[in-house]
Amino acid sequence: MGLFSKLKDYNEELETILDSKYFSSNVKNLLLSMIYKIENSYEDYKEVKRVVRNKEVFLFEIIDTIKLYCDNIKTVEPDTDQANLLANHHVKALTNEKERSILAYPTEVAFLYAVSDIIPKYYYMSPNFVFKSIFQNVLVDGFDSNNLEILNNFNGWSWDITLKEDINLIHQLIYQNLLMILGDKFLTDWRNYSSNKRDFLLELKTYLKSITGTNGYFKKLCQILFLIANGKEKKNLQNILDEKIKRLKQMENKEKFLQDAKNRKLKLTKQVEKIDLMLNDEKILIKQFVKKNEQLEADKRISSLRIFRNMMQKDRETYLNEISEIACLIKPNHFLKEKHELEEYQEIANNKKSIQEEMIALQKEFLKFMNKKISHLTTRDELVDMLYELRYYKTIFIDAQTCIKDVEILNNAIDKIMKKLITIACKSGIIKIISMDIALNYEIIKYALDTKIINLEGIKLYLEQDENYLMIKVYDNEIFEKQGRKKINASHKKLEVKYKKMIKIFN
Repeated sequence: MGLFSKLKDYNEELETILDSKYFSSNVKNLLLSMIYKIENSYEDYKEVKRVVRNKEVFLFEIIDTIKLYCDNIKTVEPDTDQANLLANHHVKALTNEKERSILAYPTEVAFLYAVSDIIPKYYYMSPNFVFKSIFQNVLVDGFDSNNLEILNNFNGWSWDITLKEDINLIHQLIYQNLLMILGDKFLTDWRNYSSNKRDFLLELKTYLKSITGTNGYFKKLCQILFLIANGKEKKNLQNILDEKIKRLKQMENKEKFLQDAKNRKLKLTKQVEKIDLMLNDEKILIKQFVKKNEQLEADKRISSLRIFRNMMQKDRETYLNEISEIACLIKPNHFLKEKHELEEYQEIANNKKSIQEEMIALQKEFLKFMNKKISHLTTRDELVDMLYELRYYKTIFIDAQTCIKDVEILNNAIDKIMKKLITIACKSGIIKIISMDIALNYEIIKYALDTKIINLEGIKLYLEQDENYLMIKVYDNEIFEKQGRKKINASHKKLEVKYKKMIKIFN
């Protein structure tokens, strides 16, 4: 099935859905135009970014969302109260999941943001994860901004890397990190998984450690999650961290801590025995029920014996869980594990670095992962994909004025990874060897790859030499892209390719 017939399928599917919706003709036309522009830009988007969803999955999820979760879509005009409402919230659209309604600017980008935002998202995490709610917000916001890239940065013939408004750059960068670490399928499964049977967060931590050998990236991520919290949420987190630091101090006196834990376990065991006695003897249960109510004010008394029994059963379960935790804790390896985790929380609480400093530290950890990942790449496609991913990664904004490539320490780290990748690709016959001098070979190929040309495998070089300089001209197939001069010494003058001839760098 060709491109036109595929596009026709998407449009027909959406038109059928829109026929059953009470949307204005303007809204319907904008939704159809949105689908058309996504379809038109998708191949370039996929080529540049690599870590993306299948086009059919992407488009039909949007169409299904319009069908199932969008019953009322209204647009706003500039300089109106509704437009001011969107501006005050710093968003392109506002969504109401309960009412299945959308209020948006009349643009395809705003509509795509709204549809992405109203898609149900779960991102289940264990209640024990202190930064659960903040991380969920990061993932939800990151998903929305990630979806917008196809319309914000691609128009069917070029790749635009200028900064777009209304994007939380911290959330976006973290989400893009996770996309390149985990892949889109993992994050899609996590977003759609409505059960607590699978611990995606633990899988993330385990996978990172399996590649890098450390918890560096996850520790820095938690540090940033704490730093970006604000208001009531920040205060609650601070209270939780204070409690954990207090517990760490108690653990410093290991003998006393363990003895207190054993005493607590003994006390809980007696409470469970007492409850078991009540639950197995109706007379004792009634006696305790009456006694309990006598201690309570009239408006707070327990209304029935059945409710009291259920309360006792819940207490019993709580006590047993705590007994189990204590039994685990007093084992030497578990004691050390918890103490180490509490030390990490203390490190987070005591950190005095800024968000900007920690974001750079997080990216250093991300690049350590990417460097280690190279040894796990086994196929041509995997090596080429990573070249594309690193090129794309360099263009992500770390703050409003700065891309990743503009941060010297990060750009140097990327340079080392790229050199390793290009050297492997040359030795594997994926990329043509331009010079047997590894450093010169890398500099020439690096210059060629540092471009916004959509398809890197279509790049061609044209080399000329005078006495002291090598002129490097880069072409997108037959279309001139850029040129540069590199000073060379006598030992560099002999290349493995011919001068003044078009050379494809990918074999």
